[in-house]
Amino acid sequence: MHGKKFDQGKLDWSVIPLEILEPLVEVFMAGEEKYGYLNCLLEFENGDRRFFAAAMRHAVESQFDPLADDDETGCFHEAHAAWNHLMRLYHARRTKDGQSAGARRTSAQPGAAE
Repeated sequence: MHGKKFDQGKLDWSVIPLEILEPLVEVFMAGEEKYGYLNCLLEFENGDRRFFAAAMRHAVESQFDPLADDDETGCFHEAHAAWNHLMRLYHARRTKDGQSAGARRTSAQPGAAE
């Protein structure tokens, strides 16, 4: 006999090998050190344009070497590019939903900055 679990149609987070996300965690940590905890969730003036521009600057730096490091953070430029694309998507989704950038965070998440 097996227990019931009603998880059809829900996201299956087990499909993400966490080691793939490690370079993104490093970028989040570098951002926390520079800007504060979860600053990236705040609203930004011209955020869409700025996140896209940053992603492309990092893409240029890694065009011929996906393992190229950012001098300032020591993180891969490719990870910075991916991070900026994710932040652009995050903010676009929040704007589309009619919410401010950090509206979905719970009170259990301390701090207002990354």
